[in-house]
Amino acid sequence: MEIIKGIPVSPGFAIAEAFIVSGSKLDIPRRFVDEESTEKEVVRFFEAVKIAQDDIRQLQESMDPNLGLEARPIFDAHIMILADSSLHDEVVKRINTNRFSAEYAVSRSLRKFEKVFYSIKDEYLAQRVSDIQDIERRLIRALLGQRANDLKSLNKKVILVAHDLTPSDTAEIDTSKVVGFCTAVGGSTGHTAIVARAMELPAVVGLGNVSTDVNMGDTLIIDGNRGIVIINPDEETIDKYKLLANDFLEFEESLFSEKDLAAITSDGTIADVKGNIEFPREVKQILKGGGDGVGLYRTEFLYLSTQNDPSEEVHYSVYVKSLEALNGKPLTIRTLDLGADKFFHTGDTLTERNPNLGCRAIRYCLLRPDIFRTQIRAICRASAHGTIRMMVPMVCSVEEVIKTREILTEVQDELAAEGIAYDTEMQVGIMVEIPATALTLESYVPYVDFFSIGTNDLIQYTIAVDRTNEHVANLYRPGHPAVLLLIKTIIDVSIKNNIPVSMCGEMSGDPTFIIFLLGLGLKSFSVAPPIIPEVKKLIRSVSIDDAEQIAKEVMAMNDERKIVTHLRKFTRKIMPKWMV
Repeated sequence: MEIIKGIPVSPGFAIAEAFIVSGSKLDIPRRFVDEESTEKEVVRFFEAVKIAQDDIRQLQESMDPNLGLEARPIFDAHIMILADSSLHDEVVKRINTNRFSAEYAVSRSLRKFEKVFYSIKDEYLAQRVSDIQDIERRLIRALLGQRANDLKSLNKKVILVAHDLTPSDTAEIDTSKVVGFCTAVGGSTGHTAIVARAMELPAVVGLGNVSTDVNMGDTLIIDGNRGIVIINPDEETIDKYKLLANDFLEFEESLFSEKDLAAITSDGTIADVKGNIEFPREVKQILKGGGDGVGLYRTEFLYLSTQNDPSEEVHYSVYVKSLEALNGKPLTIRTLDLGADKFFHTGDTLTERNPNLGCRAIRYCLLRPDIFRTQIRAICRASAHGTIRMMVPMVCSVEEVIKTREILTEVQDELAAEGIAYDTEMQVGIMVEIPATALTLESYVPYVDFFSIGTNDLIQYTIAVDRTNEHVANLYRPGHPAVLLLIKTIIDVSIKNNIPVSMCGEMSGDPTFIIFLLGLGLKSFSVAPPIIPEVKKLIRSVSIDDAEQIAKEVMAMNDERKIVTHLRKFTRKIMPKWMV
């Protein structure tokens, strides 16, 4: 029996045989052609493009209904990339200039784009590499006349094991046979994770050598709550996890039976629990779990799913669509949180030695006011259709907020002159995710309507740990005393100045810390949609007096391990121990 630890991305338990998904790399039979054959290779390439696009459309039509809403936009983007003239020009140039075969030209061209994504020190964007790889494999298979893995032909229940699962792999899944995912790479925002949650299948990613450590037919246990995979467990362990699986299903049923109950502590303190999303369709998941609205709407997909910057109308339409789905509940839109190093399609590419400390988010937006104004105009116009709040990321100076306010005022004056409606009382807030901002928060009070704590970056900047780096990821600790002190500082300043404060980082959805945060005075949480019922349950199960006492005890500690142990001990009195 062997136990390996990875990243939990979809909760639940599964026990089944391993099915190894192969074919991540394709052999290219020839790399060069003679000069007379280059024209033929160009024709072959464009024929492959058409075949690939047709295959994707057929795949979309045959997808599992549970997956369709999540995966269809992914494949729409694949079709668009395949139609991109810049990709065509790149491949044709390599064929004509270097006399590459069509297969080799495709591989070299798309690897160039892969390298751009790999160089980005951003978890969400780095995981978009799987889309480029998927397109590469699809084109090369079309050129070679080969087929991909047929995951629809499985005849028994299995757990999929792969180096990574491409969107095409996941779209082929027969949900009556596949009971879990298990991959060597990936993170919480990758498509494997998105699909696993959409299908409600337990999944663990980031397992290193799992695709080589596991053999076809090995018995596996997936613990999607703790991020554990057990290879060839003994009978005692299997029996234990069968009981846990039953307990999990019963607990999930009970959570959803209470989803419409408000997040009110046992002694009457009201909190709210919203959801973090990146696509309008995810609003449905928030409402399904009894969420109070959208606390973080990531808008980066609008810029990454097109070869040009999105127009005002594109922004406007998706914001209005989200508002309509929310049916009166609030929508908090985070403005663009990309950097100049990501805009390789606009010619803005910069060489960023350390992108996390570079020209990104509000810094980039203020350098490119044309892009920023387009988004702000769309947000303002959409605000006429419901409650919208605009949230600015990675703020590190009051001057950035003042400049943002000036642009907002100019845009609103333009709209008024044009006779276009907007909410004159729309709130503007900032994400507090840089230690310098947290420590000088008082100076921001006159210029903002709310604060939102972005713990993902706040933790990484505070303790200098890149959580996507496998060599130091174990040092990424939300319970670090310095992190907790900064969070307390932010909440204290907010309460003192009567400024609403929420938390939208992953820490806000971690059962270990929810009661502690409540005890510090946090009353607004924004989490991944599937865990909204769990967070509401925890809040309803504790009194403010108990939460405040826990927070007081923790703030007196200076050892991260003791802090986490203390918090888990208390949380396990309320929730099943396998959750924490």
